[in-house]
Amino acid sequence: MKHCEPFDHTADVGLQAHADELGELFEALAEGLADYICPRAQVQPAETRRIKADSDGLEDLAVEFLWKVMDLIQADRFAVAAVRVTQIGPTALTAEITGERLDLARHDIHTEVKAVTYHMLKVAREGGQWTGRVILDL
Repeated sequence: MKHCEPFDHTADVGLQAHADELGELFEALAEGLADYICPRAQVQPAETRRIKADSDGLEDLAVEFLWKVMDLIQADRFAVAAVRVTQIGPTALTAEITGERLDLARHDIHTEVKAVTYHMLKVAREGGQWTGRVILDL
């Protein structure tokens, strides 16, 4: 079972996630990011976009993946309903993002995220669960 919740951090916001599987952890972090920008409950799963990310390790992969999700939302104006990681390894992943074109008449925008940071970044297996933490620069 995956779960993500925001926490306050100075002028920024953090996301803390837990999941049984690594792919679910990345899904939870991406969905937490999406929820922070535009609540996913307002979004219909009308179309699917695919994202591929690769990096040198799990923590770098998390940042790279979240940057791509953020770019999809903010630059491509795509509101996210759900995230499903279809393939993941220690340095690469593929995900399917379902959602729809952003419609300001129906979708509330909470805030713009400037960056996904490396500050306090964590992706680790602890006590039988995967844990992830990332700070978003607002």
